[in-house]
Amino acid sequence: MTEDHSAKGEQLKQQQLEAEQRRQAAERDSSGSGSAAAAQDGGGDKRGESSEQGKSAGQSEKDEAMKKARQNPQTNAQDFERKGVREVFDPVTGRQVQIKDADLADFQKPQLFDPDHINPSRTDKPGPALNRPGDGAPLDKISPNPVEPTNLNLYTFPPPVDQNSLKSIVGTINGYAFAVIGALGLIWFFTAWRGSWAAFFFRTQLIGGIAVAIFFAHGIVIRKVEKELERIRLEMHKQRGEQHSPPTPESTEWLNAFVKVVWPLINPELFTSVVDMVEDVIQASLPGFVDAVKIDDFTLGKNAFRILNMRALPDQPSDKEYPREEWIDQGDREAALDPNRRIKSEEEQEKEQKDKADAVLKEETPEDEDQAGDYVNYEISFAYFAPPGEAKSHNKNISLIMKFFLGAYDLFHIPVPIWIAVESVVGTVRLRCQMVSEAPFIRNVTFTLMGVPAVEASAIPMTRALPNVLDLPLVSGLVQSSIAAAASIYCAPKSMTLNIAQMLAGDGIKRQTDALGLIFVCVHHASSLSAQDDNGYSDPYVAIAYQKLGRPLASTRIITQDLNPVWEQHFVLLVTAEEVRAGEKVSIQLWDSDKVSADDLVGRVNVPVTDLMLKPNEMQHRTDELMGFEDADSMSGTITWSVGYYEKAKLNPSLKKAAGIDHTLPKELQDHPELKLPENKLDTPEEADVARTPPDPQYPAGILSVIVHHLINVESQNLKGASGRHREGAAGQDTDEPSEQGDNVVSTYVEYVLNDDLIFKTRTKVFSSMPYFEAGTETFVRDYRRATLRLVVRDARLREHDPILGIINLPLNEVFANSSQVTRTYSLRDGVGFGKARISLLFKGVNLSLPKELSGFDTGTVCVTAPIRVEPVADADFDWAEKKLVLSTSEAKQKIPGRAATQQADGSLEWEVDDDIRLPTYDRYSSALYFDYGGSKIQIGPLGSKRDAFATLWLSELVDDEPKEVRIPVIVPKSPSLRANYINDQCKKTHDYDIVAWLTTTVVLDSGLDADHEAYATTQTQRHEFETYDRIEGQSEQAVKNSHANDDGVIDKDEQRQIDRAHKKALESRHRGKMQYRPIRTAIWAKDGAKDRLRKLTGRGKKEETVASEGA
Repeated sequence: MTEDHSAKGEQLKQQQLEAEQRRQAAERDSSGSGSAAAAQDGGGDKRGESSEQGKSAGQSEKDEAMKKARQNPQTNAQDFERKGVREVFDPVTGRQVQIKDADLADFQKPQLFDPDHINPSRTDKPGPALNRPGDGAPLDKISPNPVEPTNLNLYTFPPPVDQNSLKSIVGTINGYAFAVIGALGLIWFFTAWRGSWAAFFFRTQLIGGIAVAIFFAHGIVIRKVEKELERIRLEMHKQRGEQHSPPTPESTEWLNAFVKVVWPLINPELFTSVVDMVEDVIQASLPGFVDAVKIDDFTLGKNAFRILNMRALPDQPSDKEYPREEWIDQGDREAALDPNRRIKSEEEQEKEQKDKADAVLKEETPEDEDQAGDYVNYEISFAYFAPPGEAKSHNKNISLIMKFFLGAYDLFHIPVPIWIAVESVVGTVRLRCQMVSEAPFIRNVTFTLMGVPAVEASAIPMTRALPNVLDLPLVSGLVQSSIAAAASIYCAPKSMTLNIAQMLAGDGIKRQTDALGLIFVCVHHASSLSAQDDNGYSDPYVAIAYQKLGRPLASTRIITQDLNPVWEQHFVLLVTAEEVRAGEKVSIQLWDSDKVSADDLVGRVNVPVTDLMLKPNEMQHRTDELMGFEDADSMSGTITWSVGYYEKAKLNPSLKKAAGIDHTLPKELQDHPELKLPENKLDTPEEADVARTPPDPQYPAGILSVIVHHLINVESQNLKGASGRHREGAAGQDTDEPSEQGDNVVSTYVEYVLNDDLIFKTRTKVFSSMPYFEAGTETFVRDYRRATLRLVVRDARLREHDPILGIINLPLNEVFANSSQVTRTYSLRDGVGFGKARISLLFKGVNLSLPKELSGFDTGTVCVTAPIRVEPVADADFDWAEKKLVLSTSEAKQKIPGRAATQQADGSLEWEVDDDIRLPTYDRYSSALYFDYGGSKIQIGPLGSKRDAFATLWLSELVDDEPKEVRIPVIVPKSPSLRANYINDQCKKTHDYDIVAWLTTTVVLDSGLDADHEAYATTQTQRHEFETYDRIEGQSEQAVKNSHANDDGVIDKDEQRQIDRAHKKALESRHRGKMQYRPIRTAIWAKDGAKDRLRKLTGRGKKEETVASEGA
C-alpha cells in the first residue's frame, strides 16, 4: 500500500510554527507595555499586508482547484526533475528530515572523512565512526549525504583485556592472600599448644579451615576480577555503539557477503512489478515518432548490490528520555507526529476533540489494531556498480532488452531492439519494521527513499544495421529518467507498506478496503444565489469534492437561469485514512456554468470529515451560508443539504463458514484432502474471518474492491488457415506456449464494467502474453445482491476498434456466497482471444440502509406500459385539446400524435399506447421522464419548440423492474428554469407555476442495458459498454427469442431477417465472416471515426465520459 504523507509534514510544520508563535507572544507579553504597543503597530502593518495577500490567495486557490481538476496524475519521465536539499516528512521516524536526490558525486567525493567532519570542535557537522558527533549535530539529516562509504568498526575499541596487565593485579591479590595465611600460621603456632589436646585439635581445625577458605576465595576473586573487567569492556563497547548510532552509520560486510551469495539465486520475476512500472513511465514519455515500447527481458546478473552502511533510527531520536512506551507509533500515526504530545496542552478542549477523532480513526481501521508490536527503524545506503571492464557484460550485470516500435501516423511499426545496461545505482532508503511475538516475528515493513536514487545506464542497438553512436545517449537518458521517475513514487514523504508476514507465507491478499467508510450526501436546494450572468441569473450546479484534493468527485445537473434551484440528488464519497489524517473537508461548491468562459464560483461550504465521523451512521440536515474562496468572504445565498458518515459493518459471526473447505465444490468433494483450502496461520482473526464469512445480507450496500493482478497466456485467436497444421486446435494438448514473436501477440488493457457502467480502465501493456497489472479500484455498490461485475480484456490495435479478447462475468451474489474476499484465476470467454486472469475481489458492507428507489442501476430503459390519462384541474385557465404528446429523457424521445388522443366523458384526455414506449437513459439518478404537451407542429430552429405544458417524473422515484402507477402534476411554467427543477414544496415556494392537470400512467424502469441503447451508444465509452452487454446478454437473449420463431409453424420474412442478422452479428463480433479481414475492420473504424467527427462539427456529439484510470 503506497501512502503520501505530505499533509502530515505540512501539519507538523504548522504545529511547530504555532508553538513558535506562542513562545514569541509570551516573550512580547513579558517585555512591557511599550514593546506591546510597538508590536501592535507592527501587527497592523502585517494585517494590511495579509489582507492584500488574501486577495491573491483566493485567486490562487481557484487556479489551483482548476489545475487539480484537469491535471494528469500519470508519472512522466519528461516532467521529472532532480531536486536539491529539501525538508520533508519522514514516514519512518515521524519527523521532519532533510533529504536530497542522490548524485554519483556524493559517492565519488565522500565528505565523511573531510577535516570539518572529524574536527571535534565542529559540532555542527556529524563526524565519522572515529569521532562522536557533538550535541549540536543535526540529527535530522541523513548520513551525512545520501550515499557515503563508511565503517564504524574500523578499529576495535576498547581493546580486549591484556593478560600481562592482569599479572600485577593477580600478584597483589596472591600476596595479600599468602600474607593472611602466614599470619594465621603464626597465630596457630603461638596459641595451639596451650591447654589440653582437645583445645589443640579445635584451634588447629579452626585456623586451618580459615586458611584454606582464604586460599580458595582469593582464586575466586581473581577470576571475578577478570570477568568483571571483560564486562566493563563490553559495557564500554555497548555505550560506544549507543552513542554513535544513531546518528553514525556502520558498514555491514557480513550482510554483503550474504547478499553476494543470494543475489544470483533470486528469480528476476520478483522484480516484475518494478520493471512493469518503468515500462509504463517510459510509455508515457515517448516522443511522437515512437508508438510503443516493451521490455522483453530483464536480467539481474551475478554482480550484487552492496550495502555501504546502515544505522538504527529511533522514533524520537532527539529526546534524551527515548524510548517511552507512549511515543511508539501503535498504528496511530496522526498522534505520533504531534510534537506537543509530551507537553500538556493549554487548549484542553481542542486536544480532547482531536483525541476523539484519533479514536474514531483507530476504530475505523481494524487492520491497525494488530500493529501493537515494537518497531525497529533503519537507514540503509546502497550502491550498485558494474565491475571495471565488464560494464557491458550481458550475464554479469543488471540489464534489460527493450523494443522501441517506430511509426508514423499509425501507418507502420518498426521494432528496434535495444540492450540497456545498468552501470550504477546509488541511494538511501529507510525502513520501519514492525516486530511481533508470533513467527516469523515481523509483520509490516514500511520503506521510503531518502531522495531519488542516482542511476546510470547505457543503451546499445542489437541490430547490426543500426550503428552504436555514443551508446545512444537519448535512449539511455530516457531510461535513466524513467527509472528515477518511477522511484520518485516512493520518495519521502511518500512510502509503501508491505505485509512481510503474509508474503513469506505465500499470501499478500488484500483483506481490508482502503476506504474506512463512506459519506452520503443529499443536495436538496439553494436559495437567494448571486447573479453571475448579465441576464440577472446564474446557471448553477453543485460540485462535491475534498477541499484539499480539489478535484470534483461528483456534480449535480445544471439548472439554467435560476437563483433558487432545487436538485434533490444523492451522492457517495469514499473516505480513506489519508483524508482523515490530512484533515480533509467535504466541500460543497456551487458554480455558474458558462459555455465560453471559465465557470464562476457562486459559493461554497466546507465541513471537516472528522466532524462527520464523530457522529457516525446518521444524517445531518443542514442549511449553510455560502462563503467565497476565503473563509472570511461571505457570498449571497444558502444551500440546504444532508450529509452523514457511515461506517463499515461488522461481519456476522453466524454466517461464518468452516475453515479449510471450498464451499463452491459439491459436498462430496469438499472433504477431498487435495481440494482443501490452505489456511494462513499469520492472518489475524479479523483477516481470517473475512476469508470465510460472506457479506451480511442486512447490509447490501457497501464498498467493492477489485484488483487485476496479471493475465496468463493471453493471445488472440489464429483466424488464418482453415486446414492443415494451421487450423485451430491442431496441436491439441501439445500446443506451444503463446509466443510473443508471432502475429497473435496482443497489447492488452482491462475495463471494469459494474452494472453496465464502465468505472475503471487499466493502462495498456504492449505486446505481452503475460502482462502484469496489479491495478485496482474501490467503488460504492448500492446492492451487491443484484450487482454484476464484468472485467473486459481488450486488445489495443491500430486503425481498428479494440476487439474484446475475453470477458469475465462475475455476479457478486455468487462470488461472495461463501466469503467476503475471493482471489481466483478466471478464464477469458466470449472474445477473440484466449487466456486467464488472476483477480481479487473484496466486499465490505456499510451501515447504510438505502430505500429501494436508490438501490438500482444508473443505466436503464424507461417503459410506459399503460395509456396516458390527463385529468384537467377544475377552474384552470387552460384550453385542453387533442394535441401531440412528446415523451423524452436526456438521451431519447418519442412522440404520440394528437390523433391518438381521445376526449373522455369526464373531460379528461387519454393517449393510447399500442406498444410499450421505451426510452433509454444512461444517468438515471439525475434524469427525468418528461411529458410535453402541445407546441407548434412546425419547428424551424428555435421556432415552434415551445410547449404548452409539461409533467416531470424523476427516475430516482422508481424501483428497478417494478411497475408503478404514477400520478404527477401537469404544470404551466412562468419561467424556463422550472423544467430542470425537482417539483416539491420548496420549488413551489420559490417558483411561479400553475398546475392545470394531473397525469396518470404506469411506468417501469428496466434496469441495465438492452437493445434499445444500441442506437444511442455514440461515444466510445457507451459503445464499449454496449458491446460488453451484447456479448454476454444481448446475443443470448436474441438467440432465445429466435428459437421460438417457428412456434406457430411458420417463419415469416421478419423473423428470418432477425435470425440471419443475429447469426451475422455473432460471427462478426468474434472476427469471423467478413470481419476476419483486417481491411474490412479498418474501413469500419474509419467510417465510425468520420461519424464521430461529423457529430462534433454539427454540435450533436456527446462529450466523452470521464472514466477513472490507473494512476488517477
